[in-house]
Amino acid sequence: MDEHVGTEVSGGGDGLAARPGIPDPQQLLPEALLGELATLPTAELRTRRVACEEAEEGVSYARRLLQGRLDLLRAELVGRDEHGAVHLLGALPSILAGDESHGDPMRARATRLRVPPSADAHAEALDAIADEHTLLNPGELDLEALGELVEALTEHERQLSALRHALFDRIDALRDELAARYKDGRADVGELLR
Repeated sequence: MDEHVGTEVSGGGDGLAARPGIPDPQQLLPEALLGELATLPTAELRTRRVACEEAEEGVSYARRLLQGRLDLLRAELVGRDEHGAVHLLGALPSILAGDESHGDPMRARATRLRVPPSADAHAEALDAIADEHTLLNPGELDLEALGELVEALTEHERQLSALRHALFDRIDALRDELAARYKDGRADVGELLR
């Protein structure tokens, strides 16, 4: 199994965001700086917002890849062991939905349909758990190994969700600060058109 599964999302160590090529929200916008956004220049706010949006796009891409892999492995699990798989499979939808199923509709997110710059790093992280050979030949795994693989992917999805949530918090804070500046005149909307 992957050595990174089960670790924290950010803050150093072996967490998902500590992998090369996968941005750490703490590096893009440290937690301490979230309360001090009013002190940053408008250009820096925009730059950080774009960086956070690109990072979130990578995480969303990775989640779509991961969910496809989980679908394949869950189908194999169900096909082999109805009794043992029922409990795990019954719990997966709520696990995968996470906290996002209760989100604010005013903060709805648009899905972008492009391959993000961090796609390779995210794909490598997924391959470390379930590579192409495993996905094409799940019959080579015994039932216990298959179950462990599904659990490892589910844990990786939890990490991706936590990373995505942290990025959304930063994107929202940056957008709110920029909107306030445009509204009260501290920032010039005309700069966006240049």
